[in-house]
Amino acid sequence: MGGGGPMCMFGFSVSCSNAFSETLERRCRMLDRSFRESNLALSLGLRDLHEAVDEALAGDAASSAAALERGLAQLAVTHEQLTVLGQELVQSRADLFERGKIDPVDPLIAREPCFAALDYDGLYQDLVSRGAALPQRVYWTEIATRIREGGARAGLRLLDRQLRQLQSRLRTFIDEATRARAVTLSARAARLHDTSIEVFALVQGFTQLLTTMNYMSIICERASQLYERELEEAAAPIAVAG
Repeated sequence: MGGGGPMCMFGFSVSCSNAFSETLERRCRMLDRSFRESNLALSLGLRDLHEAVDEALAGDAASSAAALERGLAQLAVTHEQLTVLGQELVQSRADLFERGKIDPVDPLIAREPCFAALDYDGLYQDLVSRGAALPQRVYWTEIATRIREGGARAGLRLLDRQLRQLQSRLRTFIDEATRARAVTLSARAARLHDTSIEVFALVQGFTQLLTTMNYMSIICERASQLYERELEEAAAPIAVAG
Protein backbone atom coordinates (compact mmCIF):
# COMPACT_ATOMS: atom_id res chain seq x y z
CA MET A 1 0.00 0.00 0.00
CA GLY A 2 2.98 2.30 0.24
CA GLY A 3 3.10 4.85 3.02
CA GLY A 4 4.04 8.22 1.65
CA GLY A 5 7.67 7.18 1.38
CA PRO A 6 9.88 4.08 1.22
CA MET A 7 7.80 1.96 3.64
CA CYS A 8 6.75 -0.52 0.92
CA MET A 9 9.15 0.54 -1.81
CA PHE A 10 9.88 -2.97 -3.10
CA GLY A 11 6.25 -3.97 -3.63
CA PHE A 12 6.20 -6.82 -1.14
CA SER A 13 3.73 -9.65 -1.65
CA VAL A 14 0.75 -10.03 0.67
CA SER A 15 0.39 -13.74 -0.15
CA CYS A 16 3.87 -15.01 0.65
CA SER A 17 6.97 -14.01 2.55
CA ASN A 18 10.41 -15.31 3.43
CA ALA A 19 13.45 -14.27 5.44
CA PHE A 20 14.82 -12.14 2.60
CA SER A 21 11.63 -10.12 2.06
CA GLU A 22 11.31 -9.64 5.81
CA THR A 23 14.89 -8.34 5.92
CA LEU A 24 14.10 -5.84 3.18
CA GLU A 25 10.88 -4.84 4.93
CA ARG A 26 12.86 -4.04 8.07
CA ARG A 27 15.29 -2.04 5.94
CA CYS A 28 12.37 -0.15 4.39
CA ARG A 29 11.16 0.79 7.86
CA MET A 30 14.61 2.24 8.56
CA LEU A 31 14.52 4.07 5.23
CA ASP A 32 11.11 5.44 6.07
CA ARG A 33 12.16 6.63 9.51
CA SER A 34 15.25 8.39 8.17
CA PHE A 35 13.29 10.08 5.39
CA ARG A 36 10.57 11.32 7.73
CA GLU A 37 13.02 12.53 10.38
CA SER A 38 15.12 14.37 7.81
CA ASN A 39 12.06 15.99 6.27
CA LEU A 40 10.74 17.04 9.68
CA ALA A 41 14.13 18.43 10.71
CA LEU A 42 14.27 20.49 7.51
CA SER A 43 10.83 21.98 8.21
CA LEU A 44 11.80 22.84 11.78
CA GLY A 45 15.14 24.25 10.67
CA LEU A 46 13.57 26.52 8.08
CA ARG A 47 11.06 27.71 10.67
CA ASP A 48 13.88 28.59 13.06
CA LEU A 49 15.85 30.42 10.39
CA HIS A 50 12.78 32.48 9.54
CA GLU A 51 12.46 33.31 13.22
CA ALA A 52 16.12 34.40 13.19
CA VAL A 53 15.22 36.85 10.42
CA ASP A 54 12.22 38.21 12.33
CA GLU A 55 14.23 38.67 15.52
CA ALA A 56 17.07 40.34 13.61
CA LEU A 57 14.63 42.80 12.04
CA ALA A 58 13.27 43.49 15.52
CA GLY A 59 16.77 44.26 16.73
CA ASP A 60 16.91 41.37 19.24
CA ALA A 61 20.44 40.05 18.78
CA ALA A 62 20.25 37.33 21.42
CA SER A 63 16.96 35.86 20.18
CA SER A 64 18.09 36.04 16.57
CA ALA A 65 21.36 34.25 17.37
CA ALA A 66 19.54 31.56 19.37
CA ALA A 67 17.06 30.95 16.56
CA LEU A 68 19.90 30.76 14.05
CA GLU A 69 21.69 28.13 16.15
CA ARG A 70 18.50 26.10 16.48
CA GLY A 71 18.01 26.25 12.75
CA LEU A 72 21.55 25.16 12.02
CA ALA A 73 21.20 22.28 14.47
CA GLN A 74 18.03 21.08 12.72
CA LEU A 75 19.72 21.32 9.33
CA ALA A 76 22.56 19.20 10.70
CA VAL A 77 20.01 16.58 11.75
CA THR A 78 18.52 16.74 8.26
CA HIS A 79 21.92 16.01 6.75
CA GLU A 80 22.65 13.20 9.21
CA GLN A 81 19.37 11.46 8.51
CA LEU A 82 19.83 11.80 4.75
CA THR A 83 23.23 10.15 5.18
CA VAL A 84 21.57 7.25 6.98
CA LEU A 85 18.99 7.07 4.22
CA GLY A 86 21.75 6.92 1.60
CA GLN A 87 23.53 4.13 3.44
CA GLU A 88 20.34 2.10 3.60
CA LEU A 89 19.69 2.62 -0.12
CA VAL A 90 23.19 1.37 -0.95
CA GLN A 91 22.77 -1.63 1.34
CA SER A 92 19.38 -2.46 -0.15
CA ARG A 93 20.91 -2.47 -3.63
CA ALA A 94 23.72 -4.73 -2.39
CA ASP A 95 21.17 -7.06 -0.77
CA LEU A 96 19.30 -7.44 -4.06
CA PHE A 97 22.52 -8.01 -5.98
CA GLU A 98 23.80 -10.65 -3.57
CA ARG A 99 20.43 -12.36 -3.43
CA GLY A 100 20.36 -12.50 -7.21
CA LYS A 101 23.62 -14.44 -7.17
CA ILE A 102 22.76 -16.91 -4.43
CA ASP A 103 19.01 -17.39 -4.92
CA PRO A 104 17.78 -16.35 -8.38
CA VAL A 105 14.37 -17.96 -7.78
CA ASP A 106 13.56 -15.72 -4.84
CA PRO A 107 10.34 -13.87 -5.78
CA LEU A 108 11.94 -10.43 -5.40
CA ILE A 109 14.66 -11.54 -7.83
CA ALA A 110 12.69 -13.83 -10.14
CA ARG A 111 10.20 -11.05 -10.89
CA GLU A 112 12.91 -8.94 -12.59
CA PRO A 113 11.81 -9.85 -16.17
CA CYS A 114 8.33 -8.59 -15.27
CA PHE A 115 9.60 -5.02 -15.07
CA ALA A 116 10.25 -5.00 -18.81
CA ALA A 117 6.81 -6.48 -19.49
CA LEU A 118 4.77 -3.82 -17.70
CA ASP A 119 2.66 -1.32 -19.63
CA TYR A 120 4.22 1.87 -18.29
CA ASP A 121 2.11 4.21 -20.41
CA GLY A 122 -1.05 2.49 -19.27
CA LEU A 123 0.11 2.55 -15.66
CA TYR A 124 0.85 6.28 -15.84
CA GLN A 125 -2.59 6.99 -17.32
CA ASP A 126 -4.12 4.97 -14.50
CA LEU A 127 -2.22 7.08 -11.98
CA VAL A 128 -3.37 10.28 -13.68
CA SER A 129 -7.01 9.16 -13.68
CA ARG A 130 -6.81 8.60 -9.93
CA GLY A 131 -5.02 11.84 -9.16
CA ALA A 132 -1.87 9.93 -8.19
CA ALA A 133 0.60 11.42 -10.70
CA LEU A 134 2.19 14.78 -11.29
CA PRO A 135 1.35 16.42 -14.66
CA GLN A 136 3.55 16.11 -17.73
CA ARG A 137 5.09 12.91 -16.34
CA VAL A 138 7.21 14.89 -13.89
CA TYR A 139 9.61 12.45 -12.16
CA TRP A 140 7.81 9.52 -13.82
CA THR A 141 9.72 9.03 -17.05
CA GLU A 142 13.15 8.62 -15.50
CA ILE A 143 12.20 6.11 -12.80
CA ALA A 144 9.96 4.15 -15.20
CA THR A 145 12.72 3.97 -17.81
CA ARG A 146 15.37 3.01 -15.28
CA ILE A 147 13.31 0.21 -13.75
CA ARG A 148 12.08 -1.10 -17.10
CA GLU A 149 15.67 -1.42 -18.31
CA GLY A 150 17.48 -2.33 -15.10
CA GLY A 151 14.97 -3.51 -12.51
CA ALA A 152 14.77 -2.53 -8.87
CA ARG A 153 18.51 -2.06 -8.48
CA ALA A 154 18.47 0.58 -11.22
CA GLY A 155 15.65 2.35 -9.40
CA LEU A 156 17.73 2.42 -6.25
CA ARG A 157 20.69 3.88 -8.13
CA LEU A 158 18.46 6.71 -9.33
CA LEU A 159 17.26 7.39 -5.80
CA ASP A 160 20.84 7.42 -4.58
CA ARG A 161 21.74 10.02 -7.21
CA GLN A 162 18.78 12.21 -6.29
CA LEU A 163 19.69 11.93 -2.62
CA ARG A 164 23.28 12.98 -3.24
CA GLN A 165 22.13 16.01 -5.22
CA LEU A 166 19.81 16.98 -2.37
CA GLN A 167 22.58 16.63 0.19
CA SER A 168 24.91 18.74 -1.93
CA ARG A 169 22.35 21.56 -2.05
CA LEU A 170 21.74 21.19 1.67
CA ARG A 171 25.45 21.49 2.50
CA THR A 172 25.70 24.64 0.40
CA PHE A 173 22.68 26.10 2.19
CA ILE A 174 24.10 25.21 5.61
CA ASP A 175 27.37 26.94 4.74
CA GLU A 176 25.49 30.06 3.66
CA ALA A 177 23.37 30.10 6.83
CA THR A 178 26.43 29.52 9.01
CA ARG A 179 28.11 32.62 7.57
CA ALA A 180 25.15 34.66 8.85
CA ARG A 181 26.54 34.24 12.37
CA ALA A 182 29.32 36.74 11.77
CA VAL A 183 27.42 39.67 10.23
CA THR A 184 25.33 42.50 11.59
CA LEU A 185 21.65 41.96 12.39
CA SER A 186 20.47 43.82 9.32
CA ALA A 187 22.87 41.88 7.09
CA ARG A 188 21.84 38.62 8.74
CA ALA A 189 18.17 39.32 8.08
CA ALA A 190 18.86 40.15 4.45
CA ARG A 191 21.17 37.18 3.90
CA LEU A 192 18.82 34.60 5.41
CA HIS A 193 15.72 36.12 3.87
CA ASP A 194 17.19 36.21 0.38
CA THR A 195 17.32 32.41 0.09
CA SER A 196 13.86 31.63 -1.27
CA ILE A 197 15.20 29.86 -4.35
CA GLU A 198 17.70 27.82 -2.34
CA VAL A 199 14.99 26.85 0.14
CA PHE A 200 12.61 25.84 -2.61
CA ALA A 201 15.37 23.76 -4.20
CA LEU A 202 15.62 21.79 -0.95
CA VAL A 203 11.85 21.36 -0.75
CA GLN A 204 11.80 20.26 -4.37
CA GLY A 205 14.60 17.80 -3.66
CA PHE A 206 12.52 16.15 -0.96
CA THR A 207 9.48 16.20 -3.24
CA GLN A 208 11.43 14.54 -6.04
CA LEU A 209 12.78 11.89 -3.69
CA LEU A 210 9.38 11.17 -2.17
CA THR A 211 7.60 11.05 -5.53
CA THR A 212 10.22 8.79 -7.06
CA MET A 213 10.05 6.41 -4.11
CA ASN A 214 6.28 6.25 -4.39
CA TYR A 215 6.43 5.63 -8.14
CA MET A 216 8.99 2.90 -7.53
CA SER A 217 6.72 1.32 -4.93
CA ILE A 218 3.81 1.22 -7.38
CA ILE A 219 5.93 -0.22 -10.21
CA CYS A 220 7.44 -2.88 -7.96
CA GLU A 221 3.99 -3.79 -6.69
CA ARG A 222 2.73 -4.27 -10.26
CA ALA A 223 5.77 -6.38 -11.15
CA SER A 224 5.18 -8.62 -8.13
CA GLN A 225 1.51 -9.00 -9.04
CA LEU A 226 2.41 -9.91 -12.63
CA TYR A 227 4.96 -12.46 -11.44
CA GLU A 228 2.44 -14.09 -9.10
CA ARG A 229 -0.19 -14.23 -11.86
CA GLU A 230 2.31 -15.93 -14.15
CA LEU A 231 3.05 -18.49 -11.44
CA GLU A 232 -0.66 -19.17 -10.97
CA GLU A 233 -1.23 -19.56 -14.70
CA ALA A 234 1.70 -21.97 -14.98
CA ALA A 235 0.41 -24.01 -12.05
CA ALA A 236 -3.21 -24.19 -13.28
CA PRO A 237 -2.70 -26.92 -15.93
CA ILE A 238 -0.75 -29.01 -13.47
CA ALA A 239 -3.52 -28.71 -10.91
CA VAL A 240 -6.12 -29.75 -13.48
CA ALA A 241 -4.04 -32.72 -14.59
CA GLY A 242 -3.53 -33.77 -11.02
